Order: sequence, then C-alpha cells, then structure tokens
Amino acid sequence: MIKIKNYDKKHGKICFVTDMSISLANAIRRSVLEIPIMAIDEVEISQNDSALYDESLAHRLGLVPIKTEKTTKETKFRLKETGPKMVYSSDLKPSIGTDYKLPITLLDNEQEIQLVAIARIGKGIEHIKYSPGLMYYKHNLDGDIVNFVCIDESGKVSYDEKELKEKCEEEQIEKIKKLKEVNELLVCVESWGQLEVKKIFTEAIDILDENLSELNKAIK
Repeated sequence: MIKIKNYDKKHGKICFVTDMSISLANAIRRSVLEIPIMAIDEVEISQNDSALYDESLAHRLGLVPIKTEKTTKETKFRLKETGPKMVYSSDLKPSIGTDYKLPITLLDNEQEIQLVAIARIGKGIEHIKYSPGLMYYKHNLDGDIVNFVCIDESGKVSYDEKELKEKCEEEQIEKIKKLKEVNELLVCVESWGQLEVKKIFTEAIDILDENLSELNKAIK
C-alpha cells in the first residue's frame, strides 16, 4: 500500500505513507546510490582570477546537478565569464538542463574565469557527487510523540513510563498509551535535480530487483 501525502514536482519532493517493512524501505534507500547519474568529473582551468583555488572551484562544479539522460555518457561544458559578477551554474554552456541557479564563484572588476568541464556517468556508491537525491523514512506517528516511543520490527510499541511522566503532557501520554502497533512508514524522497523525483524511487526499486535476481542466480 502506498498513499501519497505530498508531491511537489517543482521542488522535487514526494512523501507517502506505506505499509512496507523497515528492511525493505532501507534496501530501497541504499539502492538510490546505485542509480547512474551524470556529474562533472574533470575540469581543465585555463584562467581563474577568482578568490577560489582551482581545487575548490573544481569541487563546486562537481556538485552541480546535471540533467541526466541514459543515452548520454559524456558531455563537455564551457565556462567563460568576466567580472564584476557572480558566476552561476546557469552560466555553463550548453545548459545543465536543471532550473537550479547555484553560485560558483564571485568575480571582481576585470577578473576572469575560463574553463572546460567534462561530465560523465557515475554512481553514488563510487562518489557522493553522483547521488541523485535523498530518501529517508520514519514511523508514521505524530511529531509530538515520536521521540517517546520505541517500535520493534513487528511494529509493537513500547515506552518508558517514567520518561512519559517527566517529559510529556497529559494529551501526549494519552496518545501514546492508545498505541498498540505502528505498521506504517512515512517515506520521503528528494531530488537534487538530475532525475524527476518519482523516477528516483522507481529506478531504485528496479536496481534492487536486479541485484536480488543476480544474488538468486549466484546461490543456485
């Protein structure tokens, strides 16, 4: 069961309630880092008058989210700007394909920057710059009681009576004592911009399925 609670396509975030187990949710979460994503991997700097060292500049470029298409394995970007101005990720040519306008460096009067950057496909398990986004989850509980209960793998709720008396209001205690089991998770997925947020979730599931199929073949 999956019930959408919030879907913000513009800002790349989706939250839903599900009855999947914690172990399955965690396996999908880890699989997000195996989705192939494009990121800047090599930078050739011919001019850099900014206050940033070349290494810092290359690092910032590596974190720029680039729209990823599976058919493209490598893309070359160019950046040539003269100050005074703030240089943004949107100044890279051709376009990085996302709506984000991330600051790269500040150029003072007559300062210049000129470089060529090569983006390649990679995976987050190799380097975090290839991460397409973030997936996280928690038990589907009200925020005012979530820190005062423990839930085991079967969903059974337990709590510390002494802690409740010391730290909780009467209304909170009443809510907690009514709980017997919690079998739902609130799962959220956020995209950095390389992939549409729903695609991150479905691709992570496909990758997990693939990995399990390979494991099944290996142990037969």
